Amino acid sequence: MSTCGCRMEPIGRFQRPNEEYVIIHRCLGCDFERLNRIAADDDFDLILALPVLPPRTSRAVKAQQLEAMFAEQEEQWIWSVVEAS
Repeated sequence: MSTCGCRMEPIGRFQRPNEEYVIIHRCLGCDFERLNRIAADDDFDLILALPVLPPRTSRAVKAQQLEAMFAEQEEQWIWSVVEAS
């Protein structure tokens, strides 16, 4: 789940150099992305039906999460300044 609490939707997949498949989920509210390795009980045909996307690293995903958090805090700060005026 994302920090905003909205639903996550699978948007694509990629394959790591070690042959492991990863599903990319995106939040429908804030566009936060999460990487999930496939599980043994996942429907592999359904995974292969997802579009292939460029590989993402966990570092890039964490950077995106931090940017979203800072943007949310900045927006809250702006509203508090406007309300105080």
